[in-house]
Amino acid sequence: MEITDAIIILSEFKTITENYIMQDALNIAINALEKQIPQKPKIESWSPALCPTCEKELSESVGDGYYKHWYSMKICECGQKLKWE
Repeated sequence: MEITDAIIILSEFKTITENYIMQDALNIAINALEKQIPQKPKIESWSPALCPTCEKELSESVGDGYYKHWYSMKICECGQKLKWE
């Protein structure tokens, strides 16, 4: 089973259950699974790269208006998997 399939199944189950505690648990599980799907960092010119989930900076300023991106960082502190390509 793929991660996206699991997300779909959990989302469908969330819509049919009326138990609020179960819905919260399913939301947590869905969010955790979504972070396992690698996403590209947000990169705009003259700005640091940002995590697509928590918007944490994934770059450091080199002092002249440019940023050195941390291409070796594969997972943000929030748990989001990153793909730089």
